[in-house]
Amino acid sequence: MGSPSAELNVLESARPWYQNGLQFLFKEALPDLSPAAPSSASRPAVQKSPAPMPEKPVQTPAQPVSAGSGSSDRQGFRQPTPPARPSRVPVRKPSPASAKVNFPEPCSWPEPWSKLAERITPRLQIFWTYAQLAQDLSGQADAQRRKLFQSLIGYMGLPKGAISFWPCTTWNGSSLEGSPDVFWNGVRSYGVKFVACFGDEARELLAPSAPPGASTVHVDNIQLVMLNDPDFLKTLPPEEQQLLCISLLRLPLF
Repeated sequence: MGSPSAELNVLESARPWYQNGLQFLFKEALPDLSPAAPSSASRPAVQKSPAPMPEKPVQTPAQPVSAGSGSSDRQGFRQPTPPARPSRVPVRKPSPASAKVNFPEPCSWPEPWSKLAERITPRLQIFWTYAQLAQDLSGQADAQRRKLFQSLIGYMGLPKGAISFWPCTTWNGSSLEGSPDVFWNGVRSYGVKFVACFGDEARELLAPSAPPGASTVHVDNIQLVMLNDPDFLKTLPPEEQQLLCISLLRLPLF
């Protein structure tokens, strides 16, 4: 039990505990005492309690990673792909079937319209015409006019068959003769709603009441776009040709 003098500094209230070998519990009450290690015979056996089992962590639903989270958040899990947002572009509802245009037989037209009628398709949207067209279809075509219209058709960027030439004159081998009746008959037969009219001669045949400076006129609900004469346009650079014909791009085709 150690030296008897070691008990002199023990408080009377703690002496029974000290004498039973529990003096190591009262180190704070005995600051000057260095207790001797108790023998194994007198040391009471301390029963070890079983170590507590670690609690199983409760799994909580993972929270989606916010747009402003750091790299540590992004390493947790990948944010699920959100469902696609509905398009704000309104869905085009199928329009009721429009009345089909019964195209006349190409052979029912006189020359030179019959040759052009063979190439007309249901994609037709606009007729292009000019006074010299009949001469160009007779085998005496002007190369510069042909190049001009090839360039303008490419500039329009329309599907093949959307544009068709339709004469408003005939060529007798030496001069032009007006044929507005055949022209308008073709407009009605093919359901055309737009006409590109090049030059004053064509304007006077198709819309004689239109003012000379008019850019567009309507005849029986058909819109005629008035443009410069092709013999003038063919002398200009392609950029200026396109600029003077830019009104064709504004037409609500298709």
